[in-house]
Amino acid sequence: MEKQEDTGKRLIDKEQDDFDAIIVGSGYGGSVASFRLAMAGIKVCLVEKGRQWESHDFATDSLEIMSTVRMENRNLSFSFGPKDALFQVYEHNDSLAAVACGLGGGSLVNAGVMLPTPVRARRNPKWPKEWERDWDICEASAAAMLRVQSVPVRFPVAKVMGGIANGEIEDGSQDMKLSINFDLEEPPSNPMKPQQMGSCLACGNCLAGCPYNAKNSTDKNYILSAIQAYFL
Repeated sequence: MEKQEDTGKRLIDKEQDDFDAIIVGSGYGGSVASFRLAMAGIKVCLVEKGRQWESHDFATDSLEIMSTVRMENRNLSFSFGPKDALFQVYEHNDSLAAVACGLGGGSLVNAGVMLPTPVRARRNPKWPKEWERDWDICEASAAAMLRVQSVPVRFPVAKVMGGIANGEIEDGSQDMKLSINFDLEEPPSNPMKPQQMGSCLACGNCLAGCPYNAKNSTDKNYILSAIQAYFL
């Protein structure tokens, strides 16, 4: 199969203005929406400000990380750092926002923790009643697509993350699960051709982008599957 970025260029060049839906942002929300619409046969244009990041592009030390940050102060009309930096920090008045910039959005720079929705949150009357029927099915679908696995290595950060997870889950006996490839569990059946993944080395670099291609960010599953669905 040709490289994903080449396929993406074909996707844009094929029908430049003929789209049924335009989605802005390629994080979890945008990638899932793109995939579901593409599977339904809808022509989708996914717009992302950032570039595609490969595993070898991610910083592995503090000095390198500084080169992947862009700061903007709207009050002072001041900015520094590359416009396509992975981390974009915006300051305006008394607000400070930090966002990820790249194909895959926030999934590139988070820890990949997968927590089931707490029962107390699901019982919130503001949710549509129809959602309760499909909640477990949708969570299972996301877990399969993101190849969620139990953490087999008790590296230091896992203890901290596990404590947070136990505080959020009513049943504290559940193991913490991450959307990271540990090569210990069989991948779920998926009609789309999966992308080859590396194996987690417990380096703790998840929040700056996985340099070993072990994290299941959305560019490797939902977005890739949407592209594949488009050309089926």
